[in-house]
Amino acid sequence: MAKKLKPLVIIGAGGLGREVAWLVADINRQGREWDFVGFVDDGVQGTSPEGYPVLGTLDYFLKLPSHPWAVVAIADSEARKAITQRLHSHGINIATLIHPSVSMSDFVQIEAGSIICSGAVITTNVILGKATIVNPKCFIGHDTVLGDFVSLMPATNLAGEVKVGEGCYFGLNSCVINRTKIGKWSIIGAGATVINDIPDYSVAVGVPARVIKQRDMEAKEVY
Repeated sequence: MAKKLKPLVIIGAGGLGREVAWLVADINRQGREWDFVGFVDDGVQGTSPEGYPVLGTLDYFLKLPSHPWAVVAIADSEARKAITQRLHSHGINIATLIHPSVSMSDFVQIEAGSIICSGAVITTNVILGKATIVNPKCFIGHDTVLGDFVSLMPATNLAGEVKVGEGCYFGLNSCVINRTKIGKWSIIGAGATVINDIPDYSVAVGVPARVIKQRDMEAKEVY
């Protein structure tokens, strides 16, 4: 008897979402698991450049009488948190997607909704919070903990015992030395090297990274 595939939609038809469709295809090449139905996106109509259908807006999707599994492929941490919470409120199953090429130990905890792309290395005693995005070629060292809705752009390197707060965003080729804390909802710029703790709601850039401004988020609720 053939295995029944789980229907899946990808929220977000931009570049990341289309890369996640590729990730799903690679998972299915190893052992068929998902039936990719199409994208959901508020700003894109028709089909993707690859020919995948865009089914409609998020509001349209949430009003359907029944729902497939869903995953939020949007790099912006605030938007991903807001959409994930809406999916949960409608009782929609949130998929976790891990590329077959990912190298990680048996002692890695990955929460629902996370997307781990090709070539990532996750060592041991690592925790990834809900809806974490780990782009290709990222490295996450031992005893590192990432809060919910963290985004790692390609080739981000986090050394051992790094603590990352909720909603942080790491730019392309950024790196963080061991035993460093990154405060919640902070942004680490592309190519930055973090050698000291970064406070909450900070934007840090450069080598070594320095805080250039604070994000105006502390006075408001983030979704």
